[in-house]
Amino acid sequence: MGTHGFDIVAAAIAAGASVLALALVRRARNRRRNGGMETPADVRPPAPQGLEQTEKATKAAAPGATPASPAPNAAATIENGGAVPSANEPRPFPRSSVASEQPFDDDGLDVIVDYLEHEDEGDSDGGDVPKDAGQDGKADECEEVDLLDMERLARRLSRNPRPWAVLKRIARRYRPDLGSEDNFDADAIRAYLARGLREAGILDPDAHLPRVVVVYTGRSKTFYLRVVDDTVAWADMLRVLATEGALNRALFAWEHFRKHAQGTMEPEEVTIEDCYRFNQALASSICAQLGPTPIPRASMSDVMGEWGVRQTISAGIETFRLPLRLTAQFRVNLMGGDAAIVCSFVPAAAQPASVYSPELGRIVRCSAQMRDRLAADYAQRCALLLAAHAFRSSRRICHAFVAVTLETPSHHTCLLSGDISREQLRELDLSEDFDAAEVCSRLGVRCPTINGRLSGTEQGFELDSERFCPRGRYESVDLSSRVLPSFEARLLGVDHVSEMSINESARRELMAQRVVRELGGSTERSVRRILRLTENDVDPTVVEAGKRCARHIIEDSLSTADQLAFVEDFVEGDELSRGCDRATDLLQQGKASEAIEVLCDLLAPIDALDTYRDGDGRTWRQFMSYVSRTLYNRLMATEGEKTQLVPDAYYGAQLLMSSALLERGRVEEALAFARRAQELDPLDMAAMLRIVRCHELLDDNEAAAEELRGWLEVAFDPQGVGVGYYRLAYLEWQLGNIEVADACYQKAAVSRATCAGAAALELHALRALEGERPVEGDEVDEVLEAASVPLAPTERVIGVLVEAAQGSLDAEVFPVARSFATLLGSLTGDDVMNGVMESIEHEPDR
Repeated sequence: MGTHGFDIVAAAIAAGASVLALALVRRARNRRRNGGMETPADVRPPAPQGLEQTEKATKAAAPGATPASPAPNAAATIENGGAVPSANEPRPFPRSSVASEQPFDDDGLDVIVDYLEHEDEGDSDGGDVPKDAGQDGKADECEEVDLLDMERLARRLSRNPRPWAVLKRIARRYRPDLGSEDNFDADAIRAYLARGLREAGILDPDAHLPRVVVVYTGRSKTFYLRVVDDTVAWADMLRVLATEGALNRALFAWEHFRKHAQGTMEPEEVTIEDCYRFNQALASSICAQLGPTPIPRASMSDVMGEWGVRQTISAGIETFRLPLRLTAQFRVNLMGGDAAIVCSFVPAAAQPASVYSPELGRIVRCSAQMRDRLAADYAQRCALLLAAHAFRSSRRICHAFVAVTLETPSHHTCLLSGDISREQLRELDLSEDFDAAEVCSRLGVRCPTINGRLSGTEQGFELDSERFCPRGRYESVDLSSRVLPSFEARLLGVDHVSEMSINESARRELMAQRVVRELGGSTERSVRRILRLTENDVDPTVVEAGKRCARHIIEDSLSTADQLAFVEDFVEGDELSRGCDRATDLLQQGKASEAIEVLCDLLAPIDALDTYRDGDGRTWRQFMSYVSRTLYNRLMATEGEKTQLVPDAYYGAQLLMSSALLERGRVEEALAFARRAQELDPLDMAAMLRIVRCHELLDDNEAAAEELRGWLEVAFDPQGVGVGYYRLAYLEWQLGNIEVADACYQKAAVSRATCAGAAALELHALRALEGERPVEGDEVDEVLEAASVPLAPTERVIGVLVEAAQGSLDAEVFPVARSFATLLGSLTGDDVMNGVMESIEHEPDR
């Protein structure tokens, strides 16, 4: 096999770094065609060079080869201590799988499990011994062996609502009172898995295993056990991690000796000792996944920006093939030439409880000290792997700060920390055998140990420090004077950062904070200071706010001692805002007529002067998010258009008037106000839904459906997409287009919108009442396209989202970039995109 597995992993990482518009468009299309699931490319397991030869594998795993190699005569005890990332560690975007909510009780489920293991496709289940095997699990010599198929087992576990029952049954078949040659001697890999599961503690009498979903990850093609329960005991979380390790080690052995075997050994000739030797050698060569090519020298000419570098680093974290899970957070500051990565320590309790001793020629149990050494060596190699990967992601990165931390329910400990220089690390070949502790010492990485156990050290950096997260990234978008570079300007559709603003009151909010600090003393003094600070401001609304607040202080209706009340009055104390508040209260009390009178009095003088009417190359708009503003700039704004923001209260007044008029049955008038609201914000769902409702009340379902089709052309978030399909489904049902309605309901049901549950219920009702053939999942897109219903989010919208995410992140406009990265992570469910999102720090305290 050689280094072929490493080459494929390296290629996969490189591919992850170039996922821009076209890649995500294709991803979205493929996910639609496959019912929301991805079909990942095959990735072979990492394997040390020469492992086809048992002698070399034995040598690589021999005591003394690395600090992780255990002494053959160590005491045979199982260490139950150690720690892992907290079971409650937030994971806002879980790996792509559907969580089962069904409780389970494993102990009496053998019959059910037997069915679940055999029910699919009539295949060999990949997890059974021959039917005629004796009580010890040993088959007759003439019996044809049903060899374990780990990929088939992965499929079954991922579909099974009770995966622990299946795993427990496999573990029970291993007999610890028998020698390894008498346990599943017809299938050594099954025996290897069974022993690993038993040693993981899943059969312990005190185990209370949490509900999990078994995920066979798309990028690394390894096992990941996603915990469903909200709280998990620490000891049980350790069992989850150890089980994950047992499954992955069996997977790697199966791939090496069977799936990618090159004729060096027949499957029946593989022994459980071979599996141990292989994985022991594998654990000491995880850094070889990056390949033997030296790390390039630093260069500021590297054209890849923050977006591409963060994608590359995140892709590596998700693509590396490791026996134990890799959980890491990172930050990047390309301008400063720095990357910072903190990964979670995988405890000794998750390491193998047994190893093969070449001196004794047999498998021995690990002592606590042996497992501590394994855990320390693994942590050191993971830190070196991540640092080298960061340097390969961009030649502009000169320093990689790495840390390994232990998070338990009761404490946080840093076990490894260091600032690794590119020039130092590039002198080393991590694809060859090396002593991890010695390399860390040479690089200045602190990882002190006591009897082989990492003892803890001071973490030399913080992820959110100024060095990695400059405050300037979060300067106000609305008040910025920055000019965007030409490339980023093209991606964002504007030339200046301020042209992405969404907050019309930003200037008033800033001035309110300045003014409030000057208040105090006599009324005269406070009034003079307010007027002095505001009377010459460039924003006329600030001048008006200053006069208004000064008048209220003189009238004694506003106290200078109440700073919160002052700021509120300064920012939103105008007549239009207060009037909208009164109209809202009246509508909630059922007094629609009175609300209409209030709103008419507010809007009449404004509209009489055409204050917010478009003209002379200037348009007045309102936006709910940076995403909608950018989509408008890219998809709807005309050449040379100058967009200005209307007050939020003016837009809100249009919606309130439409709702009040609908309440009074004045549908035509309500439609006009809804249209005006849509003109002000073409990407807000609230106005669109009012328009649709007006058409329904006017018995014009065709017009309502057409409105929804137009909405789906530009819908960009799960809520907007789901609601659009949900409302369209009902209208198509009323119009007699049953197939289209069925397809729309299906889209809404899987959209993750708040209406998804209702859509599923109405889909069942539709099928029950109409009695027509249901639209199959793989036919949904075809049915919608034939009916001219857009497949939202459309490829055009996705392309803009990706380009704008890249542009805003490379230009370091982080409030905008974080909005796009969060949305893309939600739309794609992709762990790499989620990693990019999590790498964007939150706005710092000021």
